[in-house]
Amino acid sequence: MNAPKISVIIPMYNAERFIRQTLISVLASKFTDYEVIVVDDCSKDSSGAEVEKLLEHFDGRLKILSTQTNSGGAGVPRNIGIEHATGKYICFLDSDDFLWPTALGDFFDAAEKFKADVVHTEKFFAFTDKGNSNFRREDLILRHDEAGDPVTEPTLEPKDLLERIRRCSEGRFLWMPWGKLYRRKFLTENEIDFPDMSFTEDLVFGFNCLLCAKNYLRVPFVTNIYRENQNSVSKKIMSSQDGVKLWLRSITDGLSLIAQFMDAHKLLCRPDAKYLVADFLVPTYFSFIKNLFQGLKPHEVEKFFFDELTNPELNQRGKNIFVAHMCAERALTR
Repeated sequence: MNAPKISVIIPMYNAERFIRQTLISVLASKFTDYEVIVVDDCSKDSSGAEVEKLLEHFDGRLKILSTQTNSGGAGVPRNIGIEHATGKYICFLDSDDFLWPTALGDFFDAAEKFKADVVHTEKFFAFTDKGNSNFRREDLILRHDEAGDPVTEPTLEPKDLLERIRRCSEGRFLWMPWGKLYRRKFLTENEIDFPDMSFTEDLVFGFNCLLCAKNYLRVPFVTNIYRENQNSVSKKIMSSQDGVKLWLRSITDGLSLIAQFMDAHKLLCRPDAKYLVADFLVPTYFSFIKNLFQGLKPHEVEKFFFDELTNPELNQRGKNIFVAHMCAERALTR
């Protein structure tokens, strides 16, 4: 049997209410040269059984894999999917979202025409999940959350890496891995995978892809329908202190991982590049946690940060980058 053109990788955890519709959206694709790899992260509900019900409809194109223990995030399941993928290209789909019927064909044609390592869509449809499994077409809202006007025709990103990083700081990139197509050999040859983090693993993965891709292509078409799921892990309410611990750990781990990645690539091992990266990433991470501080007094916020930055469990290398960047910012604003 010939290898498929595209491998669709779906990480799954407790998605019994959604996964059937998600898989049916793939079945409805007008492009059929694909395989689907569902990686179950030790679901506690009947998600696995729901997937098995659809096995016969995929004619051997559906694989079900699982983690040994729950990883607490989507990164580990996605990595397992990458390891078992056989397609020329890989795309990721969340277990509660939908694939647009023309998505795979549009992705494949664009990647082949431009010899792209990454194909990046800027627009997507979204709807709010109000507790019902179904949505109506009129519920869909066309979204474009990136800064600047979306492209009107396929457009390659500049090859100059500093220019790409500058465009990051301007908000030109959304980091979710869905809505993109990746050349599988590009990922494996550059050893790009998802770090084992509860949050922002997609930011680290996406940033590494941006830095390594020879041809990074933006396209104007829509490929995904995103479900605003109020019960997702990222929407869970947590205390301010727990939130600071979680996000500071993400900051230091993320900065350290990206610094290691840049050190391993000669073109990226430059002080100006590293500063630009930190200058983008630190404010980006802070934008995630600023809402946790509403109602807190300045000295309370400062104590949270001091307590966590002196925590020996934080990644030391990432902590050094973070502190150095904040000191530089303070010096520049005096």
